[in-house]
Amino acid sequence: MNPLRIPAHLRLTLLGLAALLGACASPPPARQEAPTTPSTQVFRYTGGLLTVKTQGTTCLLELKGEIQAATVRQMTAPLQAIEQAGCTHKTLALDATQGVLGDAITLGSMIRNRGYNTQVAPGATCNTPCMMVFAAGTERWLPAEPVPARIAFSQIPPDADFGRHVCETELSRGQQLTLLRYLRAMLPPPTALAVYQKLEAANCRSPDVYGPQEALAMGLATAVR
Repeated sequence: MNPLRIPAHLRLTLLGLAALLGACASPPPARQEAPTTPSTQVFRYTGGLLTVKTQGTTCLLELKGEIQAATVRQMTAPLQAIEQAGCTHKTLALDATQGVLGDAITLGSMIRNRGYNTQVAPGATCNTPCMMVFAAGTERWLPAEPVPARIAFSQIPPDADFGRHVCETELSRGQQLTLLRYLRAMLPPPTALAVYQKLEAANCRSPDVYGPQEALAMGLATAVR
């Protein structure tokens, strides 16, 4: 018997072992990169639309139209789409002039809890409900070019069962507490107080309007972009 001859069953074992060792020595498969092809999804609701634009790990959610209960209901779908895309840079862009204060506060809380930045669309005027959502951004940007965006401290309507329908603002105790708690949760203390005082002083005639630099100096915006 040839001493170098290896039985068949041992040859199969050795071949299997060699294949296993070869596989272990192979480099790990290359990590899949996030897709870079831009994608767009549109979600409509009565009074406006929400558009999700995704590229790689960057997502932009655009809100155009009214801020109301329908906006809050429809917001769930685009937020889920962005989470599924695995975006690490998330921004809400606002182009909304009309809205309901309570729904704006709900929407702002949703945005803050998910770590979004906020910005106002170029040339848009962001009235009080829009401003409440804008204040919820981790970073808050106002564009100065090509057309500056503006923040308008418009009057908050009185509660249905409180106060007279006069031009001056008459906040109920409930409105005062809600505004202060929300603004203090979203903004630095001096800015929160300054914004509250602006809203308390607003009337029906002409809202106080701030451009990018004024909002930046106030602390309402964190950058002009």
